[in-house]
Amino acid sequence: MDKAARLRSVDCLTMIEQRLPALSGASRRVADAIVRDPWALLGMTIYDVAAMSGVSLPSVTRFCRAVGYPGFRELVQGIAQSLGRIDSKDLESLEGTADDQNGLQALASTIIKRQIEALQTTLQALDFDQINRASTAIANASRVVVIGHGGAYVPALGMAIKLNWGGIAAHGATPDEFSNIVISTSKNDVIIGISHQGRSRDTIELLRLARQFGATTIGISTVPHSPLAAVSDVSLAVLSPDMARAGTFFLAFDTLMVMADILAATVAERKWNGAPPNRPDTVEWIETNLRVGPLPLPKADPAKRGLRKRSANDEALEDE
Repeated sequence: MDKAARLRSVDCLTMIEQRLPALSGASRRVADAIVRDPWALLGMTIYDVAAMSGVSLPSVTRFCRAVGYPGFRELVQGIAQSLGRIDSKDLESLEGTADDQNGLQALASTIIKRQIEALQTTLQALDFDQINRASTAIANASRVVVIGHGGAYVPALGMAIKLNWGGIAAHGATPDEFSNIVISTSKNDVIIGISHQGRSRDTIELLRLARQFGATTIGISTVPHSPLAAVSDVSLAVLSPDMARAGTFFLAFDTLMVMADILAATVAERKWNGAPPNRPDTVEWIETNLRVGPLPLPKADPAKRGLRKRSANDEALEDE
């Protein structure tokens, strides 16, 4: 395998993070800047990176060589490949684990373990200042729309429903649908965009347009500093960069729904003191009109229950 092929097989960002503790001086500053915001690097020149890191151009070049890349262009390509592998890693790590009953149990165990780890990471990754800003904007909005493309439409719809139960007039929309709704967008609206990696072009561009029309925009993704954050007044991330690069396909939904629960509960408390006015009546209506009760118990057989037939003596006693 030649050097170029070896570099393609290596996760560039993981390698930089692993070497970070051993770096010092200018190389350490470049590495810190890259790890802090890898998405931004994709649109930068070597001059931008030098300015962002506070180092000279030769220092950036020396850093590239220190981590195994001949130049800046190759480093950027490696980082792009790392970011592009986010979803595929989920599937790679689960291949071949469900071949038999023992394999199926191992598969279930692996998935559940990863979900638990992801939720623990979410707790550490939450930016509560940003959550407060988001919940205040949602509580004061006249209309809330949550948009998501493809697989992200599912958590978008789920978040809208959870906000409904928090007493907020919210609904989920695909980008196609929202491209019509955005015509009536005003400064009183909050538009929430959900994207697993924060790179869905149509979601990003529609948030940009809604922001131009005066709406408050909230971007929610698994990774911080995603392209979605650039068009968001409030940016929320539910995973750390290293966890997100380990895969988002299986992890994203649960972590995004945790964010939805946090926002819905916070908004309900802020706007309604935790008790949206129509919620009790709605619960009662659903229970009365939409729920099916338990099936009636079969009629009991007295003989099977050990009950004897009434005797004449029993009837005489009752008459007394």
